Amino acid sequence: MAAGTNALWQFKDAMVFLAAAGVGVPLLQRFKVNPVLGFMLAGIAVGPYGLGRLVGEYDWLRYLTIADVEEFEGLGEIGVIFLLFTIGLDVSFRRLWHLRRLVFGLGSAQVVLTALLLGLSLFATGISFGAAIVAGLGLALSSTAVAMQVLIARHRFATTEGQTAFAILLMQDLTVVPILFLVGALGASSATDMTDEILHTLWVGAIAVGLLLLAGRFVVPAAMRAAAQAQSHELFVAVVLLVAMISAVVTGYAGLPTSLGAFIAGVMLAESAFKHQVETDIEPFKGLLLGLFFVYVGMSIDIPFVWANIGQILVSLAGLVAIKAVALLALASLFRIPLATGIQVSFLLAHGGEFALILLAAAGAAGLIEPGAQQILIATVVLSMALTSPMDEIGRRIGGFVEGRRAERPRLQTDDRDGPVIIGGYGRVGQMIAQVLDAEFVPWIAIEADPVAVNAARKQGASVFFGDATRKEILMRGGANRAPAFVVTLSNPQLAERMVRAVHSEWPGAKLFARAKDWKHADHLRSLGVDDVIPEAVEGSLQLAAHVLDGLGFTEEQVTARIEEERERAKFSHA
Repeated sequence: MAAGTNALWQFKDAMVFLAAAGVGVPLLQRFKVNPVLGFMLAGIAVGPYGLGRLVGEYDWLRYLTIADVEEFEGLGEIGVIFLLFTIGLDVSFRRLWHLRRLVFGLGSAQVVLTALLLGLSLFATGISFGAAIVAGLGLALSSTAVAMQVLIARHRFATTEGQTAFAILLMQDLTVVPILFLVGALGASSATDMTDEILHTLWVGAIAVGLLLLAGRFVVPAAMRAAAQAQSHELFVAVVLLVAMISAVVTGYAGLPTSLGAFIAGVMLAESAFKHQVETDIEPFKGLLLGLFFVYVGMSIDIPFVWANIGQILVSLAGLVAIKAVALLALASLFRIPLATGIQVSFLLAHGGEFALILLAAAGAAGLIEPGAQQILIATVVLSMALTSPMDEIGRRIGGFVEGRRAERPRLQTDDRDGPVIIGGYGRVGQMIAQVLDAEFVPWIAIEADPVAVNAARKQGASVFFGDATRKEILMRGGANRAPAFVVTLSNPQLAERMVRAVHSEWPGAKLFARAKDWKHADHLRSLGVDDVIPEAVEGSLQLAAHVLDGLGFTEEQVTARIEEERERAKFSHA
């Protein structure tokens, strides 16, 4: 009976946890609260330091709160795993090469200088050397989720400051790997020889990472193709999640953080033909998975302790923002970034990020940092993230004043439609379209649902990705917002119509071309918004007839005139 009652209470706690993540956060978003902060606020509310403190006075609150935070440490770790997995999916070598000067130059300099300044400042306050290293590196990184949401919501991602901030965030994401290695090594070291422990962890970790990379080259693609060939959405998602979890387990057994393996899994899939389909399929529940960690962090924040040390926390907050902003502004000037842009980027990225929370939690679990300092630093990071939007607004206004323009006028770097042409389907017709575009040096990508065809095309170096071209989410991942044109070459009439509807409803200004089965199908596609349609069956018959006439000795003029007359007759008879 007691065991059954205990199980019911655990079930209740799980329901409260999921309700906080799945119900509380959407309600907070109505008040324009950032989702990351919303998850943490929800965690604070249902945790033992929030409403849980009032259970003694109001007994009914025990049904709405969670008393034992440690029970949900496993769920929090799952959230970390998928946070790092999604970060890995965004690390594209193509993006890195395009922004290489800003990524490897300004971005790496920002991480090194800021981490050094913050680490020295923390060490001067009495924090141990190892803890200062870990905390300094973590605090040097900004929140990719929060910063990108601000840029996209304010339509500034394509501006100079938007691309500069994005490049820095990319470099910060890349530093996740060496930092996680360091944390694992420091956590593994004990009172014995620290150097031997670190070298052993790095050696075993390097073997584990090497095995993961080999699996990513040979095993993972085969598993993904098999799942795709089964044409089961559930199986495909299951394989994706399994890849992330197995990678996490491998690095965990090697003595490194499990999140490192998840990050590597994301990077492996980021360069695969399945990238867009993976991103789209995990999108519906990605927010909930990521929210698990942030809710757990919120529940772990000791509100009475934070309030008792609010003065020290505010001083830490001011120091964090000042050091990060000044360091980044100085480096931007050194890299000849315009002053207005440097000001806006430095204000936008002056906050701490979710990875600092992960590192602080890992450092606390490894005994590298004492609980009081950990609570102060976590509260500092959370407050800095809450100030991201107003800080960005201040930076935008100062930058606009320095440049002598209104801050709300974004400066777009490129045209709206400078991306590749998107070809839906890579069969016979799609391949021919691609060849013609290649001959004219027009960039393109194709989205194909047959994994065998995708694999064959990518072996030849073609930009073909696995996915359902009728889904606007997949098209979005392929760069539909910047595509100058869409070409529908899907042989199935229903699928072709679905792609046309998706494109026309979401991007009505883009040019849309399609193949059709016959004149009737062509007219229907035109009614859906297609700019130009070619009825494949009719045109194929006419071309064959032209060759027959030519073989019978008719002149070129006679053949052309006859084919044009028959083409018009076909249109007229159909009408």
